[in-house]
Amino acid sequence: MKIPKVDFYFGALLSQLVNRGYTPVMKESGNDRRIYALEKDSGSYLIYAKYSFTPRLKSESKIWTFFFYDTELEKTLGQDGRYLFAFICGEDDLNNSEILLLTESEVIECIQTTDESSKWLTIEMANRKRTLTIRGNAHTKGTPSLRIPRSADQRLEDLPTMLF
Repeated sequence: MKIPKVDFYFGALLSQLVNRGYTPVMKESGNDRRIYALEKDSGSYLIYAKYSFTPRLKSESKIWTFFFYDTELEKTLGQDGRYLFAFICGEDDLNNSEILLLTESEVIECIQTTDESSKWLTIEMANRKRTLTIRGNAHTKGTPSLRIPRSADQRLEDLPTMLF
């Protein structure tokens, strides 16, 4: 049985969640995204996971781009903060892949515009930096980029206070 590459990426996310005491249950599956329900003593919510394994190279950094369809945004945004977004930034060498977690409000800050054009978000990882730079179509008008700590471990530990 051949295992698709995407299963390694989503499996890495599930491994990180289970190792920290979460009980993920798949609610919806797709080729480019998946939705999991998470339960823990601190509460329950949904995690919307997307992956990209084709980074663009920019001098000392790598940039992954994630596109959103209007149907995805209608389903996830404006749901009383119930969604957490997991962006899996993949590499051919799976050991160098990373996962970034964003709250619903952080995603809204990056992509929410009244413009009907496509919605997108980029994640820039500079070598040896402890923060990631997040930009979206909402940042094209000179607004500052979002800076997020690079440690997914720290974000998972802070999750209950980030969401509740």
